[in-house]
Order: sequence, then structure tokens, then C-alpha cells
Amino acid sequence: MDKSLDLPDFDQLVKLAQEDPEALEVLRKSLCEAVIQQAPESYHQRLRGLQFKIDMERRRAKTPMAACVRLSTLMQDSFQKLRLALNDVSTQRSSAEASSLSCSSTISMATVTASSQESPSTARIIKFPSR
Repeated sequence: MDKSLDLPDFDQLVKLAQEDPEALEVLRKSLCEAVIQQAPESYHQRLRGLQFKIDMERRRAKTPMAACVRLSTLMQDSFQKLRLALNDVSTQRSSAEASSLSCSSTISMATVTASSQESPSTARIIKFPSR
């Protein structure tokens, strides 16, 4: 977050919530907008869509705790989708590597078999120098 944005400390936020909830909401909206503005331009539309979804979930909730539970569920669902996508990529990579290794060993075995069939029955042995 940009250092020019001053977030009041926790006690001040509690006091604001108790005494002037509308001012707290204005602060929340302005901070969310500031974060969106700091993001690269290509992310603005997606971030605004996400903020809209968050705002709608908060509105639909009957209590602040219900809103917290709804938003927590949204985050967990999103995290689960990300985890599954990463697992899929990892599984695909492992499968591709296994397939590549299997293909390489098949080619190597075919080469060895073909070489042994083509080579003469006698071989020249090369002696290594002793140490």
C-alpha cells in the first residue's frame, strides 16, 4: 500500500465504527479505490469487479459477522480453485516428463536392439590404463 495513505490505528477505527459508521465506510471505500488505482491499469477492471462482488456479499449479509463468514467463504473458494489449477499444471508437467522419459527409454532400447543386431559378432575391446 502507498505510504501516503494513512490508515488510522485500530483504536481509532473502533471509535470511528462506534461513533460515525458512515465516515468509516467512506474511509473504507477511499482506501479500496486507492489500492485499485495503484495496481497496473490492466488489473483495474478485474479489481473493480472483485470489489463489486465483495460489496454485494456485504450487503446481502444480515450482520457484520455474516458478512465476514461470506467473504471468508469466497476467499476459501478462490484459494481452492487456485490450488486445483496448480495441481492440474503440476500433474500435467509430471505426466509430460514421465511420457518423455518413457519415450526416451523406448527409443534408447530400440537403438540398442538395432545396434546389437547390426554389429558384427566380434567386438574390439579397448583396455583402460591402470591407475
